[in-house]
Amino acid sequence: MEYFIKSESGLKKLNKLRDFLLSDRWIGILFFVTAVFACLHSYFPEKQFHIWGTVFLAYISGITFVVSGDILTMLLPTLFTYMIAIRCYNSLSTFLGIAWALVPIIPMALFNVIAYRVKLSTKGSQFKPMLFVSIAVMLGGIGFISAKDYFGGSSIYHMLGMGFGMVLIYCFFYAKINTSEEYSLIERLTKIMVVVGLFASFMVLAHYLLNINTVMDKGGIFFIRWRNNISTILMITMPFAFLRGNTKSYSTIVGFIYYLALLLTGSRGGMIFGSIEIVMCIVMFVLYDRRRRLAYGIITLCILFGVLIFLPQITQFLNYTFTRLFNVLNDFLLGGVDTETRVRHYARGVEDFFNHPIFGTGLGYMGNRDIFKNKDGALCWYHCEPIQIAASFGIVGIVAFIYQFIKRNMLIWKKATLFNMTVFLSYISLEMMSLVNPGILCPMPYLLLITLFMVVVEKCDDGEVQEKIPIFHKFRKRLKDKRKAS
Repeated sequence: MEYFIKSESGLKKLNKLRDFLLSDRWIGILFFVTAVFACLHSYFPEKQFHIWGTVFLAYISGITFVVSGDILTMLLPTLFTYMIAIRCYNSLSTFLGIAWALVPIIPMALFNVIAYRVKLSTKGSQFKPMLFVSIAVMLGGIGFISAKDYFGGSSIYHMLGMGFGMVLIYCFFYAKINTSEEYSLIERLTKIMVVVGLFASFMVLAHYLLNINTVMDKGGIFFIRWRNNISTILMITMPFAFLRGNTKSYSTIVGFIYYLALLLTGSRGGMIFGSIEIVMCIVMFVLYDRRRRLAYGIITLCILFGVLIFLPQITQFLNYTFTRLFNVLNDFLLGGVDTETRVRHYARGVEDFFNHPIFGTGLGYMGNRDIFKNKDGALCWYHCEPIQIAASFGIVGIVAFIYQFIKRNMLIWKKATLFNMTVFLSYISLEMMSLVNPGILCPMPYLLLITLFMVVVEKCDDGEVQEKIPIFHKFRKRLKDKRKAS
């Protein structure tokens, strides 16, 4: 942008605007505007407030990047855009009908590419594993899938999003993102993820309040179409709330609010894996955040005490989720004609893998629509990451994705810091949620977020001062002592 503004006064105004886009005031404005669209859609579900909200926020995201050229500055409006977009279920035809409104986003994107161009870097530790995954994804279904399915719009988007497209984004992130004196990458990313989690919680709570009559009629949890996506966002952001508590005491309670919102979504995966996640977060920060160890202990004990007192009421309120959970477990263990859709997807995925073990059936394969007819513009997902990888990409894909998983964890665990362990908890929680949903295989925003996390971890390991935490310290000491003794 500086290339186009030559005057000193113009540059001063630009820098002031950029500072504003990093400010709490701007975060508050974004939060309020997005909340208005969310509430309007909850109260008037038949209207198109969610559609126009998505378009409006997409404009905000584009303009923000045009002005700032900063990845983290653009991240918050982009994620807010996504959280309104998840309400646009089966709305592809509607968006196509207002394609004219999306046209200005194209020149914004082109301007960003030109004005903030950088020489792409292949030096990152994740470049090679991502390249291998890209090859496996492109080879998926070769020799089996029809050309029509392979070159379908959704298939191409996901192949590029999981593969070479995401590699380019990773190289751009790696070249573009660097530690600086302006702000701490760790603090900035943590703050953004906490705000995103707070907004996700707000969306759920506001939806309940604006549909209070339905809640009263049901006597508890009721159907929310976007429950799995919002649960995934809550699980990604939860560890960052605990990390934020390391510097801001009031944030110690925020992670528990996320968990409450998770339960209210009615997501079965959110209930199971979110419960595992919050236990991991509590254990991690009780062990290594000594200053707030007592606070975490007191909050946890108070919650457990409250659960014991109101257990019958809580169980009754969550009955809708429990019933659906027991149904799928029963179908998984016993099977039957009316087996739950996901269980049938899993069985079909295993069958597809054994029928096409080398390259799989391909991402665009539509042979499973007899189980569940996917919506326009969507893939025919197996709803389980390991099964999806095996069925869609075969043995080639399994090897590539395992290699990538190992390399990601090697990077995270290379330096044991609270931030790196937070990223680990966030990443592994997304992987858990991906056992019952497309999850991390969705390019936007889940895979994009993990790609960003990996870059920030790698840059901050060397570029920001971080205190190491004594992970496995006692075990290593004992091992060293035994070696000396022998």
